[in-house]
Amino acid sequence: MFEIGTTLREARVRRNLTLQQVEEDTKIRVKYVQAMENEDFDIMPGATYVKGFLRTYSEYLALDPEVMIGEYRSRGVKTGEIQEPFGGVSMLGAPRSHRGRNTVVFVAVICLLVLGVIWILGRGSDKQPSTQPGALGITSPSPSASASVKPSSSPTAAAKIVVRVTASGDCWMEVRTSAFTSGKVLFSGTLTKGSHKEYRVNKLYLRLGNPGAVVVKVDGKTVDLKSNVGPWNVQVQKNGRVLQGAQTRG
Repeated sequence: MFEIGTTLREARVRRNLTLQQVEEDTKIRVKYVQAMENEDFDIMPGATYVKGFLRTYSEYLALDPEVMIGEYRSRGVKTGEIQEPFGGVSMLGAPRSHRGRNTVVFVAVICLLVLGVIWILGRGSDKQPSTQPGALGITSPSPSASASVKPSSSPTAAAKIVVRVTASGDCWMEVRTSAFTSGKVLFSGTLTKGSHKEYRVNKLYLRLGNPGAVVVKVDGKTVDLKSNVGPWNVQVQKNGRVLQGAQTRG
């Protein structure tokens, strides 16, 4: 038996990470990060959330999440509680007895939406003959006119950069379209050994928990990662230029 909290805290301190930075990167509130490091699991919403938080935090610190979760389970957590993520009262306070009724209402709403879309499409098809170019006296564009439209899409296609990340080992990774604190998240999780992710974008931001376990290529060229210790940030700019560092923002 080992101490979960001590292991997590020491790994964070070795990487010079503050609790606030952990919250920003993993989206786990500071009070729950402290609860894991103090092994005060009772303040969390339930065993399933503890398990999820342990997995995310362990992967972020480049630790084996299965070891942490296995140790937590060995302390007498009820199996039924782990398998029932919304048993009893959930974080939103919804009683279990209401789930069946809520499901029926949800399905009914979806059916109404589908019927509404079909009705709108049906009306559109009824009016279609009156809006045909021939009915309005408008002739179809000549082949030469159609051809003149194509070049306008070429600059956009040419501007795309191909970024490929291949894992030689397990690595926690977060991919965003712009700055780490505001960009749209394209991927957040563990890239397992042997798997890869590929993106065709104008620019890309990567945060790697274990940079020594991945190979990053930009337009087929391998990026020389300057560190094997995470978290490590890699920024691919529009011109294909690559910036990297422990605190690269951008």
